[in-house]
Amino acid sequence: MFSKKILLICGFLLVAGCAGRPQVELEIVRNEVAKAYVRGAKVLATNDYDAASSALHDAENLVYRKKFGEAREVLNRALLHATKATAISEERAAELERQYQADIKPKVVIVKKRVEPPVKKKIVVPKPKPEPVKPEIVFLNLVTVSVGETLFSLSSRRDIYGEPFLWPLIYKANRDQIKDPQQIYEGQVFTVPRDKNDQELAAARKEARESDLFPR
Repeated sequence: MFSKKILLICGFLLVAGCAGRPQVELEIVRNEVAKAYVRGAKVLATNDYDAASSALHDAENLVYRKKFGEAREVLNRALLHATKATAISEERAAELERQYQADIKPKVVIVKKRVEPPVKKKIVVPKPKPEPVKPEIVFLNLVTVSVGETLFSLSSRRDIYGEPFLWPLIYKANRDQIKDPQQIYEGQVFTVPRDKNDQELAAARKEARESDLFPR
């Protein structure tokens, strides 16, 4: 299933990318990298996620320098690693969940009755194990851009907004550093607004969905 998905997406990239700026291909790969990040690939499939992020960053630089043919080759490599990172992350997350469910099931220990001398039957019920405390998410007010990250993927992070369509909030709060919403760079430090009401959040989502800069 994993291989079939890669072949279908790569085939689409080859059909879509005949000439000119590979805008469609860029959006597909950015979306796949963001999807891998949301699935926890940065931790669960580090090698493939880092390779995908690095290749995407290289492709964006090639597009900026108008080397569209080379950019498409690098985008195909980025897509391969991003799709693989997502698949590995989903598999490992499922395994961790199975282990978690197995660990929290209480076990009843019964002491068998001895024949001699006669004693009363004892049933020992162990105390249930306390449920593991899930780590609390610490929401960031400042974020440093890593290799291959975009405003779309930053906004998707659980420690930022956990929702990709709120990226306009980050963009507007850091316009002194961001000239093009599609071009942010490793090492930049952005302010993450936390004082937005429901109306402002809804306006940001609407703006993101009406924009053609990132996947809808």
